[in-house]
Amino acid sequence: MKEKELKNIVECEHCGLFVDISEKKEDNLLKCPRCNTKLPLTNSYSFDALYYCISAFFVFILLNIYPLVSISIVGKDLKTTLIDTVLILYKEGFFFVSFVILFTIILSPLCSMFIIIYSFIHNHTRFKIFPNYYIYNLFHFFKNWSFIDVFIVSIIVTYIKLIGMVSTTKFDIGFYLILFYLFLFYMANRKFNIKKVFEEK
Repeated sequence: MKEKELKNIVECEHCGLFVDISEKKEDNLLKCPRCNTKLPLTNSYSFDALYYCISAFFVFILLNIYPLVSISIVGKDLKTTLIDTVLILYKEGFFFVSFVILFTIILSPLCSMFIIIYSFIHNHTRFKIFPNYYIYNLFHFFKNWSFIDVFIVSIIVTYIKLIGMVSTTKFDIGFYLILFYLFLFYMANRKFNIKKVFEEK
């Protein structure tokens, strides 16, 4: 089978059937004949992932400027940002917990998005530092170790437990930014297909 013909073959993500998408429809979608799942006509990954990643980096900067939660104890206002959370845990002697948060909430998501951006550069320019298999493995490693959603749930649980124990407690701007950051991170990974990065030449 010729290379051009192979590029017209896509695998259904639901049932695994290989479908020929050479016959295009007006609505730009085909359906899997086995499970009726919609299939994209293109075998390429979406540039939307790149835009989501770039946006997420800017949101991450803002996220570390504004506090996540603000509490008031005996007339004293306490505010904590994402980075402050890691530093406070480290200073209090919770070294392992602070490292877990640093790695799973900050480093892994950032590395995952950096790899997405680098993949676009790698595929469309001559700037190639790492071999393809290395990028592929790193992407899945950091993606699987990104637990922003778990951290958000822990913030909500902490907020609920603090109600009644302190004078006032409220979600600050940083909390809503981290929700937006989670959305951008999810969409970047949803739109990106690492398997197709090195097939489009």
